[in-house]
Amino acid sequence: MVAFEDRAAVPATIAAVAALDGPCPDAAEVRERVAERWGGLSALHRRVALRGDGRPRRPYAWNAPRVDAAEVGARLRVAEAADEDAVRGHVARALAEPLPAGGPLWGLDLLRGEAGGGFHLVLRAHHALVDGASVGVLLRALCDEPAIAPPAPAAPPLPHGALARAGAVLGSLRAAFPPGRAREFNDGVDAGRAVAWLSVEAAVLDAARDALPGGRATVNDVFLAAVAGALRRVRGAAGDPRVMVPVNLRGPDEAEEFGCLIGGARVGLPVSLPGPVDRLRAVHGAMARSKRQHRPGGLSRLMDALAVPAPGAAGALVARLLGSPRMWNLLCSSVRLSDERMFLLGRPVRSAFAASCLPPRMGFVCVLVRYHDTYTLTLTGDAAREPWLAPLGEATRAEIITLADDFR
Repeated sequence: MVAFEDRAAVPATIAAVAALDGPCPDAAEVRERVAERWGGLSALHRRVALRGDGRPRRPYAWNAPRVDAAEVGARLRVAEAADEDAVRGHVARALAEPLPAGGPLWGLDLLRGEAGGGFHLVLRAHHALVDGASVGVLLRALCDEPAIAPPAPAAPPLPHGALARAGAVLGSLRAAFPPGRAREFNDGVDAGRAVAWLSVEAAVLDAARDALPGGRATVNDVFLAAVAGALRRVRGAAGDPRVMVPVNLRGPDEAEEFGCLIGGARVGLPVSLPGPVDRLRAVHGAMARSKRQHRPGGLSRLMDALAVPAPGAAGALVARLLGSPRMWNLLCSSVRLSDERMFLLGRPVRSAFAASCLPPRMGFVCVLVRYHDTYTLTLTGDAAREPWLAPLGEATRAEIITLADDFR
């Protein structure tokens, strides 16, 4: 993620949003809680090692400065946001704002609403510092009684043994073929950012998982199949784009480990298949093969190697590969924050979700987040793709409902 920002000049800032009911607390009270709960998380305060000219050092490396708890609390900014449109605008601006490589690589915004009408907390963080699972760690740590961690992911990390690990890397390299081709949303990313979000009841998505003939689909399978169907509805059925699916690589004993510990699966998104069940079956098979062959962990190793700088033309080629639509056209990420309702300073967290940064030459991305009994689908796009976001979101929800209604 540092390479994306360093080489392609696109902000690698992600955002997480918690909407809370009740009167907005005093900023000093929130700062005290932030200092208490996040001050001791040393991994949160890492900064990218810099060269003398202020650019990231290559190969990329972390510095781990000592941070005073009071300084941590002071990173809370306060703003006004009277309605959801104002919150959406604030999140979009946060995604467009690069965080300085020299740090700090995160900030927290308290958005005060109308008196007694609720408020929002918005986390801004560099994606190299945190991934979706780490957003859950931070949110649970900040709340009154941190919720039980979600189950460990089903995707296996890299296997044991040098040969097996090398095989996983080679398998990920083979999965890059056949190469994709640029789609209409891969023609560059402009400086603007827009976001849209909507919700789906967990019970509905859970019912859609039973639509897989002879088995039970994962949440990620349903999500990807629904995005494929939405693209078919809204943008047409011309060809199958390549989707990058971030996969949590934490093992069973690492559910609460902080950082950006993700690999990825590269699969074809079956837009060309006409039926929702056919799309679900195709996605399920592709993801199952990728996990079985340890490709998410292998791709993580491969990307680390590609990000190592090379001189001259070779370095330019690596930079182009990192954002090439021949590798991937779209990114779809699924995150499980908490199955339990949480409270912050006695106020209930009504909803919680995340919005991702845009990789180079990827005009929009999709994130699905579970909190309590609701999934929130968030789409991030650049300014040129803003008119797409709401229709694609609604079509994705409609695809999930179609699968659920037919098979429950």
